[in-house]
Amino acid sequence: AGLSTAAGIADYATHSTETAEVQLRSPLCAQPTLAHRVLASLHRAGHLHRLVQQNHDGLPQKAGLPQQALNEIHGACHAPDNPVVPMSGELRQDLFADLLECERTCDLALAVGTSLCGMNADRVVRTPAAMAAQGQALGAVVIGLQRTVMDGAATLRIFGSLDDVLGRLAHELGLGGEPPRP
Repeated sequence: AGLSTAAGIADYATHSTETAEVQLRSPLCAQPTLAHRVLASLHRAGHLHRLVQQNHDGLPQKAGLPQQALNEIHGACHAPDNPVVPMSGELRQDLFADLLECERTCDLALAVGTSLCGMNADRVVRTPAAMAAQGQALGAVVIGLQRTVMDGAATLRIFGSLDDVLGRLAHELGLGGEPPRP
């Protein structure tokens, strides 16, 4: 949720300070943030296998992330074949199977802007973190403004805005992030 707050989309878990600084927008009208563009750049550079997206906003695609690199596990506003799943609903089986495969094969998870509040997607962070504790994986990096239940288990925990942190990562890796669209 926190990934899109700087784009003006309301946050599910909290009303973060980032949301208060921007005018709230419809997910259909919002534009990708620097963090979205850096994630797309990480994928183009071969550093990001899959983005498990709990948001419904389509901002990763607007930033240039190809659909095949994305698992919109809770549905999408812009995809008639993947309707938004209500809290009492069931996940699409093919997306859930992909989520389980991501969990099984993930060596390092990057959790950005999520509260890790008990959704199925949390397993993609929880499992590599547990494996890292046994020396069998690199683990999990959690980036965001709010505390999460995974902070103590993370290999690295960074408190900061996603645009700032991912912007610095892009600079360190020499990634040319695409400029925002007008």
